[in-house]
Amino acid sequence: MRWLVLGLVACDTSDETTYEQYNADGDSVTVSVGVVELLPAVTTALHSSTGEVEVGSASIDPGGGPIGSTHTVLVSLIADFVADVDRVSIRTDSGDRGEDEYDLEPDSTGTGIYKRELVTVGEEGETRDDVLTFRLWTAVEADSAE
Repeated sequence: MRWLVLGLVACDTSDETTYEQYNADGDSVTVSVGVVELLPAVTTALHSSTGEVEVGSASIDPGGGPIGSTHTVLVSLIADFVADVDRVSIRTDSGDRGEDEYDLEPDSTGTGIYKRELVTVGEEGETRDDVLTFRLWTAVEADSAE
């Protein structure tokens, strides 16, 4: 495991909800892990599934740092697209350490802001570049057999 999630994980009692990815597959940033100093935040625009329309932005602050650094992950959707997105997650790819995916928590205002804090983990002296991919999801209604 390369990232430690801070916060509580909510239990979803609805096993019937399915989701489709709303944004482009390549909406990602690279975070340097195991470097000596904290690095400036990294940001990226989030795009529609075709990559042609900007639907929001995402950032990770700091954009790198020593093992054990706490990183704030923030996604902000453009108002026109808030109603289209039901869930936001981030996939972490740490090379040989593997991949994980974490849901972000929506802001209570319903304004399309999602946030989570992640803590990097690793061995002393380890350095690597992790790729973090932002994934926006829209709920899909289940087909009913009639």
